[in-house]
Order: sequence, then C-alpha cells, then structure tokens
Amino acid sequence: MGVVGLAKNCGKTTVLNGLIRAAKHAGIPVGVTSCGRDGEPVDAITGLPKPSVVVPAGAFVAMAESTVGQTACSLEIVERLGVHTTAGEVVVAKPGVAGAVEIIGCNHASDLAKARDAMLALGARLVLVDGAAGRAFHASPDVVDGLILSTGAALDGDLQEVVSNTSRALLTLRLPLPPPRLAELAAPVIRAGETGIVRKSGLVDLFQRKTVLGHEAELCGMIRPGDLAYVTGKSVGDSLLREIVRLARGQATTVVASDPTRVTASQDAISEFEAGGGTLSVLGRAPVIAVTVNPASPWGRKFDPVSLILAVSGCPGAEGLKVFDVVAGLCAQGGVLSEAQP
Repeated sequence: MGVVGLAKNCGKTTVLNGLIRAAKHAGIPVGVTSCGRDGEPVDAITGLPKPSVVVPAGAFVAMAESTVGQTACSLEIVERLGVHTTAGEVVVAKPGVAGAVEIIGCNHASDLAKARDAMLALGARLVLVDGAAGRAFHASPDVVDGLILSTGAALDGDLQEVVSNTSRALLTLRLPLPPPRLAELAAPVIRAGETGIVRKSGLVDLFQRKTVLGHEAELCGMIRPGDLAYVTGKSVGDSLLREIVRLARGQATTVVASDPTRVTASQDAISEFEAGGGTLSVLGRAPVIAVTVNPASPWGRKFDPVSLILAVSGCPGAEGLKVFDVVAGLCAQGGVLSEAQP
C-alpha cells in the first residue's frame, strides 16, 4: 500500500504510523519503506520538525545502510538488495525492539518493487510505501496494490483551493481502464515504452521518433477517422491532448496511457480533451482506498476539521471513498459524516 502526499505536511507520516500501529494490533507482520526520506527530526528542505516513523519489533524496514546506525532502536541487517543510492546500499533491516527510524529509500519504481518483494519474501504480509512530495512513481500499479491519498491545509490557505487540488489528483489517480480488447492491443506497445496508433483493423502503427515532446503535430497527423486509440508508454501532457483536440476536428479520440503516474496533463487540458469528444484512460492503476485530511499546517493555517472533511469527501473524484481525519477521529463519505473506524 502506498501513502501519497499532495504536499509536504499533509499528515502522510501520521497516517503511516497509524497504519503501522493498526497492523501490529491486528497481528499483521509489516514492512516499511520510502521513495524519499522520512522520519528525520527536521525536514532538510523546509527546516521544520517532522514526526518520527515508529516501527514495532519484528517489522522489516528497507532503508539506506547509512541510516541504520541513526535510529532510536537497534537494527539487524537481514538482506542486502544490491540497490544503491547516494546514501548507500538499500538493505532490509529488522528492529529488535520498537523504536523510531529514519528511512531513506529507493529512487526508482523497479527498485521499490525489489524492496517490496524482499520484505514479502522475508515474512511481511503488508508493505507500506511512504511517498515523498513531488514523486509519483511509487503510485504505479507495478509497485503497490492500493493507495491512500493525504491532503490538507499545507496545500493552500483557501479551503476551496485545497478541495480543487485534491479533486484533480483523485480524478487523475482514478482514470478509467480501456475496454478489454483495446487493453489487449495496447499492452505490448505500452510495456515496450513505445507510442503508436491502433487502427480499426487492430494493427498498430508505431511512431518512429524516440520522443513525442516537440513532435505532437507530426504524431497527431497520423490519426485517421476510425482509429481505435492513441497508445503510449511515455508521458501524456497538456501539449499532446490539446494538439489532438486541434486536429481531431470533432472526431472522438481515445488515449491510453500506461498508468496515472504517466499522465502529467493538467485537469484543464484533460477537461478540454474530454469536452472535445476525447477519452483518456490508463492500462493499469492502483485503486485509491481512502483519503486522509490534515486541517492544520506548520505555517499557522487551520481549517475547521468538519468543514474540510465534508468538503473533500463531496468533491468530484471522491465518489465511494471514505475520508478520514485520523487525529480528530472523523470520517466522512459523500459529504456526510459517518462513524470513524479504528
């Protein structure tokens, strides 16, 4: 499970610690890692104090070896992953007693998947991946089976802006899957990291340039009436979607991306594309399981907890999701307060 923060200080680490405690209470062996740096006393960028990551005895932690000796508990290295970062090789360590740890984790999705698999093989039944602000690769379905999105007052001082930003993130993370036949045709192209047009016959014409950036008009010139989709293993950004709208001349166009982490387009560009008859979908996605909110920010901004949780739970993209304030003990769904679960 990945915990995705929309910005620093949205309460992501508080949520992570709550999940770790819940897993211990349920008797579930847990593994923990990060796609950035977590658990340090002071944020290296903002200079603000940060909450510790506290793990129970017997948990597994995938972390850079240089941080093993900087913990409040003794750690035994049980496996070396052969994955190297600027902070040293990533190892799987096991605490003998409960305590706070500083985690510097992997920098690439493939390395995170390797760390996940190692902890599962060692006996973890739940692996939690803490995501650094501004990094989305750990939200890939190749890395995690589900996501928790953390948002809050750290995003903006205006409540409606926080809700709008959260809504945009949810709409992207929950983009639809293509029909099964189209998914079958698109999969080989996307898995190879290529870009192409799926013709009505089912054949795929590949785009021969290594990059789409700067060549959007040339690529869109390949699209013909009756084509099934434009598919790509590369990023889908504003310029591509807007060029498709410009050249489509009212023709409905389907775009299939690899997963939501490859969709870099703004919600405005996506809305324009959809208003022009386009459909944006993804070959795979990790389902969003829940949303958490933090009504306070380190800079003194604070929202009414009930107002924030109700607004976020009722925003576009949050349909069917429960929204939690884990500190206040609140839960809401569909703009209505419900009973918080432990």
